[in-house]
Amino acid sequence: MLCDVNIQLETRNFIDKVDFTKNDPCLFVTYPAGAAGDLLISIIDKHYLRTGCEYYGIENTGRIKLYTTDYEMIDLSLTKNKYPFNDQWFWNLAEQLGNRRLNYSLLDQVIFGCHLWQNFQLENILDTFPNAKIINIRPKDSYGAKLIEFLKRFKLYNLDDKDLALLSDNLEIIPFEHERVYTLPFGTLFNEKSYDIYYKQIIDFLSLEGRLISFDYIKYYLSKQHPKIKNLLIDYSQQYV
Repeated sequence: MLCDVNIQLETRNFIDKVDFTKNDPCLFVTYPAGAAGDLLISIIDKHYLRTGCEYYGIENTGRIKLYTTDYEMIDLSLTKNKYPFNDQWFWNLAEQLGNRRLNYSLLDQVIFGCHLWQNFQLENILDTFPNAKIINIRPKDSYGAKLIEFLKRFKLYNLDDKDLALLSDNLEIIPFEHERVYTLPFGTLFNEKSYDIYYKQIIDFLSLEGRLISFDYIKYYLSKQHPKIKNLLIDYSQQYV
């Protein structure tokens, strides 16, 4: 893509010891495991010059191989702490960037992708990061929640589609509204018409210049999924047309 010269990203203007803080602008993409959050991040990342994200394509299992700015530090730290954003976490982030010869002064966006998608978790992020924006992928209904869970289990355990009927219906989906949060209903990316509509809304929410990624990329992503998963995603997405 063609970009205007961004003096802040020129190597000769590198300023060492400028670390990311909780008061700096950033973007969180939050989603339940299995909800194709990496797919959305891979699209958004292309709108920036340098984010520290690393994209390695789509595996034959349908999984996108992608690391966000923090190299999955948030989700990894959740195994030890319910809420990871203490001073040590910020120090670790600076070290992680430094190990990759990066620094906050060289990034034009910081993108975090994690599974902190529930309402109380979104509130914690908003309270901790006053200049953060959040794109929150969440199911629209109980079937969507079951489908997300199935997608996660299929890739982990190779469950058959009959197992979808065995998953719980007891998830309460509570809406979350905030001026710094954009809610993306799960399934909207898998239909070309709804993709165009919601992609435009994301562009507006993030104040981006315009659309870069065509629906052909989504079709390629779907082609890498197991046929059972592909058909489930396409059928579910029809409700957004």
